[in-house]
Amino acid sequence: MPSWEQDIVQALENLGGVASYDDIYSEISKIRSNLPNTWKAVIRRRIQDMSSDSDGFKNGQDLFYSVNGLGSGVWGLRAKLAFTPSAVDLPEGIKEPERKHTSTYRVLRDTNLARKLKLLHNNSCQICGLKIKLPNGKLYSEAHHIIPLGSPHNGADIPSNIIVLCPNHHVMCDYGAIELCNKEIAQVSSHSISQKSIDYHNTIICETES
Repeated sequence: MPSWEQDIVQALENLGGVASYDDIYSEISKIRSNLPNTWKAVIRRRIQDMSSDSDGFKNGQDLFYSVNGLGSGVWGLRAKLAFTPSAVDLPEGIKEPERKHTSTYRVLRDTNLARKLKLLHNNSCQICGLKIKLPNGKLYSEAHHIIPLGSPHNGADIPSNIIVLCPNHHVMCDYGAIELCNKEIAQVSSHSISQKSIDYHNTIICETES
């Protein structure tokens, strides 16, 4: 019979790599029969035993990570973090690098946070639902800061200011070609988008009346 951790890994794989405790319980009940009375407690304990995010980590296999921090009850497969493609932030470049020296200041993004949010949404665009599958079988999406990080906007690098998008909608949001409406954005219970960020996008980025 497979071990508890093998069943948990399989359950998370079936659920797209990220899931809440309740979803994990539901999936485990489909995988394993003759569950003991304390089976839910066993699952919680095994996840925490095998996550370096947890105080209960046993310093063995580091299989799981806490998506939104301990206490949120949402867990993901750590192996999938390394395989989530992320958009490349290319510099503008220098016309004559051999003769001109320039200094560039750029905001450092929390790419780990972006990867976790992409996994949370299974790399699905929150506006149109598009999932882009690459030739190697991996899914591709991009994380957009609704209030931009750079000056003069100085937005925060926090989950409530980030939306997961396909490249087309990312460009449209960057250039204010589309307004955002929270009611029309696909949501998950563990990731809420700030209405403040939505309002800022619509009034400042899109230059529309509030």
